[in-house]
Amino acid sequence: MMATRWMWMGVVAMLLMPALASAQDAGSAEVEASAEVEAERSGGDDADAEGRAFVGDTALLSEVGRWEVGLFGPLRYGLSEEMELAVHPLLFFVAPNAQLKVGHGQRGGWHVASTYQLTYPTPLLRLLAREGIGGILPSDRAVPHIVSLQGELRVTREMGAHLLSLGLGVQVAPRVGESQLVSIDLPFVYPRTAAMFGWATGIASVHMQGPIAGKLGYEADVRAFTYPGVDGAFAVEQGASLRFDASQGFMAQLGYRLSYAGYPFGTMFNIVPTLELAWGF
Repeated sequence: MMATRWMWMGVVAMLLMPALASAQDAGSAEVEASAEVEAERSGGDDADAEGRAFVGDTALLSEVGRWEVGLFGPLRYGLSEEMELAVHPLLFFVAPNAQLKVGHGQRGGWHVASTYQLTYPTPLLRLLAREGIGGILPSDRAVPHIVSLQGELRVTREMGAHLLSLGLGVQVAPRVGESQLVSIDLPFVYPRTAAMFGWATGIASVHMQGPIAGKLGYEADVRAFTYPGVDGAFAVEQGASLRFDASQGFMAQLGYRLSYAGYPFGTMFNIVPTLELAWGF
């Protein structure tokens, strides 16, 4: 009797073993599939984060929680997936400023963002209105309170590893108080201060960046200004540089920037070398 019971138990065990093995295989396959999905997701996030290092002049935003600071460039911070905050630390204490970039997702394959920049340049202008070294404005002229407001719409398209960006913006600079301010007829400065003498400055830009070989890449851009009603009325700037992305934590850039602009005394062409070092963390 006992032998018969053990025989039936053996038969039942043999019948159940394939089912148990199948269930174990299914569980293992599910765990492996979950690991693959997680690996793909992690890899995607890493690739996305890598693509979002030092992308300041595009419609892309810095990674959330990431800081970037340039030797001459702004200090940037990724506030959220939709917002990035930036300030120019070298100018902040003489010309308080802040810029907010807001991401608006993708439209037809283009990343869309808008930027809003607020600057109070009055302390800097009053500092420059003096005699002697560093004085580029007459010391006897009254400088009003000026608030510069600049808004810009940017779109960026990924073309393989390259980024093509287009921008269109406007700058206004309302003034309060007596004004005897004279124009600062210097390249790269005059177009950015022309709104203080007129009603608005229009800005359009094309920007391109991407890799060349390994960690060596490039950046190039063209930026045009128009300031109707102000002497000169226009400026065109073009720049290009080679950049070395050592890692997500450091980038070096060397190039040139040229300007062809109208001034109260006529047009002038200028070219200057450019250097930038930037750190991210």
